[in-house]
Amino acid sequence: MKLLSVAAILLLAGALQAGAQDATSTSPKQEGGGKGKEGNCGLLYGKDHSLTFCPASGWTLDNGIMNDQGIFAVFYPDGSSWERAKKSGTILYINVVARKAEDTAEKLMAGDADEARQSAPATVVVPGEPIKIGDAAAPVQQFAPGAFKRYEAVAYILEEKVLVMFVMSSKDEKIFRKDYPAFVALVQSYKFLSSNVQVQHHE
Repeated sequence: MKLLSVAAILLLAGALQAGAQDATSTSPKQEGGGKGKEGNCGLLYGKDHSLTFCPASGWTLDNGIMNDQGIFAVFYPDGSSWERAKKSGTILYINVVARKAEDTAEKLMAGDADEARQSAPATVVVPGEPIKIGDAAAPVQQFAPGAFKRYEAVAYILEEKVLVMFVMSSKDEKIFRKDYPAFVALVQSYKFLSSNVQVQHHE
């Protein structure tokens, strides 16, 4: 695992070369302070992907709490914690998985919807408003009440070799609606750098 300072993101982004390395990281954990886009951004990189993101002001980036589940960028409100936010508020995270050439966003969204309904038959799955990212738009799917009776949203972004998913999960609908702008801001900050990644580590 290689941790990068925020100041090193632009330097590393310019140094990415052809190849691949199975390692993923973000900038170091930021505790509170409402640093927003200037001090709380991250670089996520690994096999077939490197991307940057900036959570909304007032949200903490944590790159350690979900590592055992293969998630290296999670977010919760400043002054809270992952466990407290999961129990009584909203949590956000980014998940990157390999994709097949024939995969489409519609196919993957349909698969997620079917899986959610199998886990909780009462789940209501509806399309959300696509989130604009520059000239493109990420389709969004919303789940209510969703698994564990939570209100959730997922934005799907297909890249050449991977699927990038931004996930939001809230305790109830009121909190979901309150925190949804932070989810939109996170997705809109997304920038994909390269599918070919080679990172040189210096001792």
